[in-house]
Amino acid sequence: MSSPGTTEAADTAEVRHPDVRIEVRNFGPVAAGDLDLRPLTVFVGPSNTGKTYLAILIYALHRVFGGFPKLPLSRHSPYGTFLPPFAFDRRNLEKARSISRRSLQQMVEKLGTEGRPFKLSDLPKGLREAMESSFDDPNAFGAGLATELQRCFDIESVSEVIRRPQPRDAGISLTVSDRERELWQFDMSSSGKETTVNGRVRDMVLLPGGGTAKSARRSQRFERLRVLAERGRNMSYVLLRELLELVADPGNSRETFYLPAVRGGIMQSHRVIASALVARSTRAGFEDIPQIPTFSGGVADFMQRLILFDEDETGSERMAEMAGALESETLAGRILTIRSSAGGYPEFVYRAEETEQEIRLSRASSMVSELAPIVLFLRGVVSPGDTLIIEEPEAHLHPAAQTQMAMTLARLVRSGVRVVVTTHSDWLLREIANLMREGEIGNPADRDALPAWLSPREVGIWLFSPGMDAAGSRVEEIPFDRVEGVEPRDYEAVAEALYNRSAELQNQLAEAEGNKREQNIR
Repeated sequence: MSSPGTTEAADTAEVRHPDVRIEVRNFGPVAAGDLDLRPLTVFVGPSNTGKTYLAILIYALHRVFGGFPKLPLSRHSPYGTFLPPFAFDRRNLEKARSISRRSLQQMVEKLGTEGRPFKLSDLPKGLREAMESSFDDPNAFGAGLATELQRCFDIESVSEVIRRPQPRDAGISLTVSDRERELWQFDMSSSGKETTVNGRVRDMVLLPGGGTAKSARRSQRFERLRVLAERGRNMSYVLLRELLELVADPGNSRETFYLPAVRGGIMQSHRVIASALVARSTRAGFEDIPQIPTFSGGVADFMQRLILFDEDETGSERMAEMAGALESETLAGRILTIRSSAGGYPEFVYRAEETEQEIRLSRASSMVSELAPIVLFLRGVVSPGDTLIIEEPEAHLHPAAQTQMAMTLARLVRSGVRVVVTTHSDWLLREIANLMREGEIGNPADRDALPAWLSPREVGIWLFSPGMDAAGSRVEEIPFDRVEGVEPRDYEAVAEALYNRSAELQNQLAEAEGNKREQNIR
């Protein structure tokens, strides 16, 4: 979300997301999958093939690694804070303290040289080892990812995501690149009894032009580095933390938001859920609950965003425009926020166009309940550069509204938001293909206030195909075809089967009518 004072230039400027590739094996229903995230990534395929598993995994990875930065320096804790993993390892502390004062001073001199790129290899060896060892330390990123998987999937152990009934090692591999040049990789494998991690960081440019006077904040940090370097090895560890904040401030990490498939039901019962949570928030409220029920992390985060939603916060103007377009083009009304006087949490209502009547979402149509959280997140939560994951954005929508939803997804991409969706909608895929064709023509819609074209290279459609004999599903990309679009093969097979059945039944009806006429003649 944009902070107060952010200019709208940030909305219109091109946002470059890192290149991210994810590989999994024996993960939930997925036997093997290898995919890369595009500005728009779409998961299609039959139910129970792992689409939601992979969507939630992307959400967990994004949180743990702080948005897939150029250099992963900190992990996300379950409590919403970023923690440098090396800060809890005494071995790394000793490595940092072993560096000589001269090495520290030389590093700071290189960092402050104008026009000279400052690379990862410019760090003293001890500092590089202190940072890179977190990739091989199961108590650092490994523990962070294991905890986040347990939270997001609402499980007690990572072993519960290993594919059954023939359990094998489950594997997750994450590779982050920049313009096809690999920056870092992290692998995690779990047998249920043991979890191992392995990673590597390539040499890379941390600050392209050297010098640190680009901002007053950087200049202050650089001066602090100079002072720490003069103090020598006893300050090496503090210097490391200051340096990492200089080259990759965790505060600049992109955010990710997950809208679950059950969002419509949550919106309709939001007021009741919020009230119940407030009532149970005291110690006495838990005394009569023998076993406390839990939500999955994604659903809990979604609900928390709603409970803490503040209409007055400064958001992105471009996102607000998209929210308004979705309301006018699809909802034919507005989603409004009313602050409850009882608990202070917001209540959301729907007001149809040209009326003054406000309707609670529990009394509104299912379409309104499904689209309301998308409108709210665009209006006050999501900013350019963020990642938005939406499960089944077409749920409860008329086919025409499903095509309009495709336009909204394209507008998000044009505004710099990375979008991941799961879908079963033929209509959504057809309109996405049309927007890709429009992008190939030459982007004629670029003159619009809210352009909604897509380049074929910006879109990845990934088909989850069930395996034979409970072998687990496989993931493969559906290539874009100018004629066929991006529809899965089984969609055409279903359409053909329906046509053949219709033709057969019509023939049977015609035959029955003919037999009836013959009997009447006799």
